Amino acid sequence: MTEHLYLVASGGNPNYGDELIVASWLRFLARVRPDATVWLDCPQPGTASALFAGIHPGFHATNTLWRSCTEAPDQSAQAVWEYVDHVVTRGGTPMYDVGLMALGQADSIHLLGGGYVNGVWPDHVGLVAGMAAAQRLNGCRLAGTGLGLMPLPENAEQLAKAFGDFSDVSVRDDASAKFLGLPTGLDDVFLGILHELRRSAESPRVQSRAKDVMLCIQSDMTDADTFSRLRDKLRVVVENSIAAGLSVGYAEAIPGSDRRMFDALGGIIPEENFVPFTQVWNDGLPVRRGQQWYTTRFHPHMVAAAAGAKGVAIGILDDYYDIKHRSLMDLGSGWTYASASSHNELPEPTGSPEFEATAARLASRKRSEALALYPVR
Repeated sequence: MTEHLYLVASGGNPNYGDELIVASWLRFLARVRPDATVWLDCPQPGTASALFAGIHPGFHATNTLWRSCTEAPDQSAQAVWEYVDHVVTRGGTPMYDVGLMALGQADSIHLLGGGYVNGVWPDHVGLVAGMAAAQRLNGCRLAGTGLGLMPLPENAEQLAKAFGDFSDVSVRDDASAKFLGLPTGLDDVFLGILHELRRSAESPRVQSRAKDVMLCIQSDMTDADTFSRLRDKLRVVVENSIAAGLSVGYAEAIPGSDRRMFDALGGIIPEENFVPFTQVWNDGLPVRRGQQWYTTRFHPHMVAAAAGAKGVAIGILDDYYDIKHRSLMDLGSGWTYASASSHNELPEPTGSPEFEATAARLASRKRSEALALYPVR
C-alpha cells in the first residue's frame, strides 16, 4: 500500500533558504521513501513544481492549507486558526475539497523548518490549525522540524498546545526552545548542507562566481531609511575592498527583492559579478574558503560559514533576524553580527576555522533526526 507523506513548507516563492529546506527533505525522502506519494503544501505550487522537479519520483505540489490561511476573511491569528480548522473539519467548499482529499489521505503531515510560523506572519498559524484538524479526522502522525517561532503570535498558548500533540517537534533557536520546553535543535538546511557545499565546490562555474567579497542583501522587511543607511555603509565596504585589490560579487537569494541593493549601489559592483537566483539555484551558492561575506540572509550565512568564509551577519529586522543569525553564531559560525538600523560602520568580517568540521557534525546529527522520523525500510 502506497505511503502518503504530506509536507507543509514556505516553498515556491522562490527564496533560496526556503527552497533549500524543501529540496533537502525531498532528496532525503527520495533515498528512504522512494515509493511514497509526497505532497508539498506551499504558497506557490506552480513555481514549486518547477523548482523541485525530478528530486522525488512521487512529488506533487498543492496549496490547500496555505490558500485557506490566505482566504480567511479576518487575518488575525485567532480568526485564521478558527477558519482553517473549520475548512479542514467541515470540508470547505468544492474549491477546497479536492485538495482536502489529499490531506485526508496523509499518513503523516510534516511542518518543515523555517521562520514563517510566528508573529511576523500571524495568519500562518492556520497551517498548524489545519494539521491538528486533519489529525483529529484521520489519526495521522504530526511532526515539525527546525522551526523558528519568534516573535510569538498573539495566540501563542494555543499554538504551544497544538505542538504538544505532535509526535516530534524540533526548533532551531534558544527562544523557541524555551517557549516549547524543548532542547535547541537545528535548522533543516543542515540536512542538505553537505550536498549544497559539494555541488558548489565541484562546479568550476560556481567557483568562478565566488569572489573575494560577496554581498547578499534584502530589501524586504525593512524601511527606506534603514535601507539607505545600509546602502551607504555597504558602499564603503565595496570601495575599500576594490581599493585593496579584492574582487566583489553579489548573490541574489530572492529574485528582484535582493537585486534592489545591487542597483542602489550604483554600479560599483560589475554587472557580470551579479549572481541571480536562477544561477544560485541551478548551480549552487558561490562560496569558498577564505571569502568575506556581508549578508542579511540567514541561509547564505550558514552555507558560506560552513564553506570556510568569514562574514558579517546583518540583522535587517530586530527580534527576528537577530535571533536567526545568533542561532548560527551560537553553533560556532564565528561571524560578527551587526544591526542594519545601527548608525555605526559595518565591522570587519570574522570567522571560525573549526566551523567547517562543526557543520559536518551538525549535518550528521540532523540526518539522525530525519531517520528517526522516516526510518529506512
